[in-house]
Amino acid sequence: MKFENTFVNFNKVVISTNSKEKNMSNKISFSAFGRDSYYHREWFRKNGFKFDRSSKKWTVEQMPIDLAEEFASYCRKYGLTFERSDRVITEFDYADYLWEGQREDYMKPNEDPTIPQPKNKI
Repeated sequence: MKFENTFVNFNKVVISTNSKEKNMSNKISFSAFGRDSYYHREWFRKNGFKFDRSSKKWTVEQMPIDLAEEFASYCRKYGLTFERSDRVITEFDYADYLWEGQREDYMKPNEDPTIPQPKNKI
């Protein structure tokens, strides 16, 4: 996998920004899916979405970014999950994210406790 013009933020998330994506930055692909997406099928069709049976997602290609923001707010409002091609994370270190970089503090070995012995044995 070739990464050109990549950057890493503090959470160790690598986001690819190669030249092909820069040329297409004004048009993106948008996908929406979820358990209740069936009930919104007329809205999806009206807005140019096509249903992809293999991935079970409603997708539209070559969408302007401004329109994607409106569709994202619609999906948030009705609890649908969505993906945008301009927000793709190629590598994510989940363990570091989960421990917030403080794994060493939480993974210290426990000291053996001293167990008191009874004074009179029966």
